[in-house]
Amino acid sequence: MFECTLETCDGSRTFLGLNEVVIHTGPSFHMLELDLSVDGEKVTRFSGDGLILSTPIGSTGHSLSAGGPILSQELSAFVITPICPHTLTNRPMVDSADKVYTIVLVSRFSDAFLIVDGQEKLPIAREDRVIVRRASVSFQLVKVPGRSNYQALRDKLRWGTLPGYRGEQQGGE
Repeated sequence: MFECTLETCDGSRTFLGLNEVVIHTGPSFHMLELDLSVDGEKVTRFSGDGLILSTPIGSTGHSLSAGGPILSQELSAFVITPICPHTLTNRPMVDSADKVYTIVLVSRFSDAFLIVDGQEKLPIAREDRVIVRRASVSFQLVKVPGRSNYQALRDKLRWGTLPGYRGEQQGGE
């Protein structure tokens, strides 16, 4: 789990999440510029449609769709995935969940939103800060006997099956 704090000129709000934090461009849909710092050190400025910071649990959702890697659920990590980056040098990055990630919107004329686990959708403005860290609370995932994480990936992502083309029947269907 993670804790996400949105700091604005009006105060701050904190949310708990399981899957991901997304900062995404909103109507007008102009390119966003976002500064990322890790443990207080500036890492880079992302230019594009937004940024996803996901947990291993969330890595098979929005982050995967945006080109991010699948993380093993046992890892203590976050994956940072740019959404449609405006440069070829910005690529998904995996880093420790023991660090504090700060994302600042630096775009001047862009509407943007902070979305936490696809549930909370909050507008953010220039110079607002999004701070993400491992939550102080945790929980145990339910493990179904005889069903591994790899089996779930094979089923959900259809790993090891032939592509289904229109008009063709799959073997066994």
